[in-house]
Amino acid sequence: MLLIATDEAGYGPKLGPLVIAATVWQVPDHLNHDSLRAAFAPLGQPIKLGDTVVTVNDSKAVYQPSSGLGGLHAAVSASLAWCGMDAGDLETTLGGLCPEDLQAIRQAPWLEMEKNVAMLSVDEVAPLLAHWRSSEAELIDVRARIITAQEFNESCSNGLNKADLLSQTTLNLVRDTWQRHSAGQPQTEVYCDRHGGRRYYAGVLQHVIPDAWVNVESETAQESVYCLTLDSHKLRVHFTVKGDSFTPVALASMHAKYLRERMMESLNRYFVRRIGESLKPTAGYPVDADRFLNEITATIEREQIDRSSLIRSR
Repeated sequence: MLLIATDEAGYGPKLGPLVIAATVWQVPDHLNHDSLRAAFAPLGQPIKLGDTVVTVNDSKAVYQPSSGLGGLHAAVSASLAWCGMDAGDLETTLGGLCPEDLQAIRQAPWLEMEKNVAMLSVDEVAPLLAHWRSSEAELIDVRARIITAQEFNESCSNGLNKADLLSQTTLNLVRDTWQRHSAGQPQTEVYCDRHGGRRYYAGVLQHVIPDAWVNVESETAQESVYCLTLDSHKLRVHFTVKGDSFTPVALASMHAKYLRERMMESLNRYFVRRIGESLKPTAGYPVDADRFLNEITATIEREQIDRSSLIRSR
């Protein structure tokens, strides 16, 4: 059985990209909804890799700015090694995870990756991989979308609201990933953290996969579940409150958070180099983003930066 899990990072901020990630798994057909969690248990156990303790959990639980990106860096490196992706440096990693977004990223010079940040090698993550592979599931792919402020604003200008942008981008990623791996897979389970307060998804599912028959299985306060039938394939999609408590979703959350934090490092570095070390970095959330934007106003004007390419409209 194929399993796809998604989560996002950067939905609320005013600066920096919206990042959505998906982890893709092969799991034994005999597992059902109730037994899936146990199949991923080894990934949730803390493993020490050098001086870094790595565990798969919601990114908000495993990452704090004060502790740095070491845990996320190791988890992302191990994930890429597990599914056979050539990690190399960060730029190579982006080319593997989100090739369709590279052009938009390059058009925003403040998102340029540092050239000397290397992912951990297969040998370096070997102890972590050995433990993760003791699970009943196999990670076969990781994919992402990085939506820059320019793309975000253009989508909103074309009629999408913020919630629809998140749902459509997520489900487009699910559809494309599913099509890439669905051969010989009659059943696919998709798990998503619920998109804000949104409870109803049948319309956006039908929009993204128009040829499928969409059946609503449940739409409760806790979870919305849909079964899509397309030819001989069945795709069951779950949108769950606190969905990132499920390990595959948590690992997607960690990838999304890692990529966004690297992007925010680049954004902060770009303006610090122009203004000086007195400029306090920002995480991009509205109140502090306004403070940051006030301090970089002269640079924006001097370099003739289009504000719509830097600042999200909502």
